Amino acid sequence: MLNVEGRKVAKNFVCSRSLLASYLKIDEYSLAPKLAEIEAVEPKIEFRDLSELGLKKRKVDLLNLPIIKYYPNDGSRYVTASIVIAERGGKYNASFHRLMLLDSKSFAARLVPPRHTYLMWRDAIESGEELDVAICIGNHPLFMFAAASRVENEFEYASKLLNGLVLYKKGNFLIPDSEIVLLGKITSDVVDEGPFVDITGTYDIVRKEPIVEIKEMFCKEDFIYYSITPGGSEHQVLMGIPYEPVIYNSVSKVCRVKNVVMTPGSRYYFHAIVQIEKRTEGDAKNAILAALAANPSMKGVIIVDDDIDILSYEDVEYAIATRFQADKDLIIVSGARGSSLDPSAGKTTAKWGIDATKTLEESDKFKRVV
Repeated sequence: MLNVEGRKVAKNFVCSRSLLASYLKIDEYSLAPKLAEIEAVEPKIEFRDLSELGLKKRKVDLLNLPIIKYYPNDGSRYVTASIVIAERGGKYNASFHRLMLLDSKSFAARLVPPRHTYLMWRDAIESGEELDVAICIGNHPLFMFAAASRVENEFEYASKLLNGLVLYKKGNFLIPDSEIVLLGKITSDVVDEGPFVDITGTYDIVRKEPIVEIKEMFCKEDFIYYSITPGGSEHQVLMGIPYEPVIYNSVSKVCRVKNVVMTPGSRYYFHAIVQIEKRTEGDAKNAILAALAANPSMKGVIIVDDDIDILSYEDVEYAIATRFQADKDLIIVSGARGSSLDPSAGKTTAKWGIDATKTLEESDKFKRVV
């Protein structure tokens, strides 16, 4: 817990695989398989009135919040743990959007096309309207993880992770337990947003992004403001690990998948290791293609056998050293769509896959004695 301008500030509740796994009462090796199967769980959601949440209405003054300027060249102070909940046509979306402080009543919001909030905003603007949003700060770690995940319904997913979820209603808004709630509109007006340090620890580019006007502000009596340090481990975990079950399910359609991890060296975002139970030659190559297709932002994937410790890069490197031949086990895909966060990429990126699995016909050669 930090003290910022006399206010309580918390951070790093989801800063590692092991910490995230502990909330689910599993070990870190079980994370991807557990998340991949949780879709089958029946959601349990209870609805209550917002008055039951214990929030107090305050005068709208964003300058009274301990909003932080993290690095000297940042465009302004930033809210980094803001979960924006939008509703359009009876459908809801809950997702993270960084908010650059403009003044006491407004932000600039980074909306990434073609993600759901962006599409809802575009639909509203093209209809001559503005997009109503609830901005929630200070949420349960598993609700934060749900809001960062690539799922169709974040509320239902959060209820599965938490074994039940309470949502508080105010008009059309559905709001989770939060320390701070800001109600407002994403307008058609745009301003320069940035610079901002993103997941790679390098500055993202400055873009024209829409202005969010805050109309109402609610806080708990002695609220705790939540902060995610840009480019830090929590930022990386929340952006990258939600892709693990997506990759796991995609690879499971082409071979027997055992586990998936996004690698910390790639900021949990650009590289993955996929562990399979190889049954036929070609399984690993199919797994490479399925994994790359599952995560458009990913640049590289390494496929290993089920005797390799997937969380030990030393063990993974051993597999590459003893089971991989570059002239026949390396796949390169040129001219693919990648991530704008990769400073080495141009308009397109090159992607690669390494088959570091044993040859089945000569499996005895690979038997590990020590």
